Amino acid sequence: MLTTLIHWLGQSWLAIAIDLILVFLVVYEVLKLLKGTRAAQIAIGIGVVAILYQASHWLRLPTLEFVIRHSLLYVGFAVVVLFQNEIRAAFANFGRNIRLPARFGWRAPKSPATAYESALLAVTTFSAKKTGALIVFERQDNLDEYIARGVKLDAIVGYDLLVNIFNPEAPLHDGAVIIRRERIAAASCFLPLTLNPRLSKDTGTRHRSAIGITEESDAFVIVVSEETGIVSCVEGGQIKRGLGVREVRALLSRALNATAEGAPRRRRRRSALVEDSSSVDFVTAEPLSDTSETPAAGTPALIGDARAARARERGALDLAAAWRQGRHWLDWLSKRARALVVENFTLKLIAALMTSALWLSATKQDAIPFVMRGVPINYQGLREDLVIANGNEAREVTLRVRGPRDVVERLRPESFVVTVPLDGKNSGDRVIILREDARIEKPASVEILEIEPPRLTLSLERQVNRSVDIRPNFRGTLPVDCEIAEYQVSPPTTVLRGPEAQVYALQSVSTETIWLNIHERSFAERYKVDVKDPRIEIIGAQEVEVKVTIRPIIVRRRLDVILDAPGAPVTRVEVTVEGPKSVVEKLRARDFQATVGSELASERPSRRPVVVLPPADMDGRVQIVTVSPSEVLRRAP
Repeated sequence: MLTTLIHWLGQSWLAIAIDLILVFLVVYEVLKLLKGTRAAQIAIGIGVVAILYQASHWLRLPTLEFVIRHSLLYVGFAVVVLFQNEIRAAFANFGRNIRLPARFGWRAPKSPATAYESALLAVTTFSAKKTGALIVFERQDNLDEYIARGVKLDAIVGYDLLVNIFNPEAPLHDGAVIIRRERIAAASCFLPLTLNPRLSKDTGTRHRSAIGITEESDAFVIVVSEETGIVSCVEGGQIKRGLGVREVRALLSRALNATAEGAPRRRRRRSALVEDSSSVDFVTAEPLSDTSETPAAGTPALIGDARAARARERGALDLAAAWRQGRHWLDWLSKRARALVVENFTLKLIAALMTSALWLSATKQDAIPFVMRGVPINYQGLREDLVIANGNEAREVTLRVRGPRDVVERLRPESFVVTVPLDGKNSGDRVIILREDARIEKPASVEILEIEPPRLTLSLERQVNRSVDIRPNFRGTLPVDCEIAEYQVSPPTTVLRGPEAQVYALQSVSTETIWLNIHERSFAERYKVDVKDPRIEIIGAQEVEVKVTIRPIIVRRRLDVILDAPGAPVTRVEVTVEGPKSVVEKLRARDFQATVGSELASERPSRRPVVVLPPADMDGRVQIVTVSPSEVLRRAP
């Protein structure tokens, strides 16, 4: 439901109205914040630069537009540096305005006005004796930062204590006293000075400190001038001078939102005149009873309990009272509406003009073309038994769009959503025309000019399961003396799922790479099954155990060895040797020694055996298999 509401708002005039109202409020509050401060001239300069940028855009001045646009990168840093005090004050004010618990009455207990009578008496004494004093009353904003800089007291507010603190001969007289919840939290506290250029140069440091703390917090401050004895009250950065004790008491009571001690406070319902015992009537001219509460100026007044009782006795509505109440409410609403328009009318007019200019700049920009590559495609509604065989080839499209410059420069592939419905599609090749068959979601101010490719050919195939063999994927070579005698894969098969053509094209699948050059003897390890085609899913064995048996390689070699027997009928014999491959391949004929044995070694007296000896360092590693000829004729005497 929320998504539907947002979509409806994004396509209606109501969204434009809300947008303009919010921008107007932001601009108006910023103008109020800058009014009368040193930042106003800087803001005017930034506004002139903005006007020049718009003029360069409308008048087709590309060089000026280029320079200003590339300078905007540093404007944000400049604003933070130049307006740091104003930004801090704005956020502090914003934080005070959104304190919901305080607005609904969930505040800390408030102090009655009589709790500070001793402080007011001390102020009267300071004024009479022209003793400088600076008293700060903490409200919602925490002043721990300034309390920590002073001398902590945590004492009850008293006349004698205040007089002694601000005694010019006392060590704590220089600075401010901060009062928190009917107790003096600290004395000799130093406060920030205001930087308001509109203040008179005759304003002293004590008064500038009072204004400065109220600009950064919601504190209420009473100041007594040391030169003239004039009492002033400061709240919200505004100072009121030359006040009497009654005026100070009234301002303090209103600032602390406290009531006179002992005065009953009644909660009354402003509702229609009905027979309910809790209902009351609204009047404007008739005086209230002694026990009723005096209404604030400009707000509807309530009639007393006696009039309410008479209205209930009649058992009907008091039409005259209802008429007076209605007229009173109309007058009150008309005054509020008039004040809403007339108050700060110049600022509101400027804010309205700036809002209109911003809206025109945002909506009436020249549209520029832009190419967005890599926009993903989402497929919906495909049957469970079907799969897109060529899905890798149809996963992204390229869009050529046109829109306002500031919108186009922020576009990303994720800014667009291309959805292709495949409901009711059967297996086979299906042609999708994106302009007609696809749903494309895009930013509201962007126009799609072209889609590349304009159409897609999807190959929808039946999804099948099939069992295939698993083969180990051997890489590398064993040492030269070793070879694989046999290997065993457990389990030997797995099950694949995917497009029918691709699945049946595979005769087997392999494991991940098994490197042989790191093994010298038989081993058994576990490896994962690997399928290169991303369209095929392994739903059977994901991991297998591979057992490999490694054995040494034994080779034979024939060598022509010289026979060391002078006068023998032959000079060379053919020797066949056997042994490890690396050893046998390095043997040479001259490494062997061939001689004729003694007569006793032969069974036939007329022949003597041929004796071949391997190299001394190879004895035991190689074996002589055959010698040809094995015997030679005995030499004549």
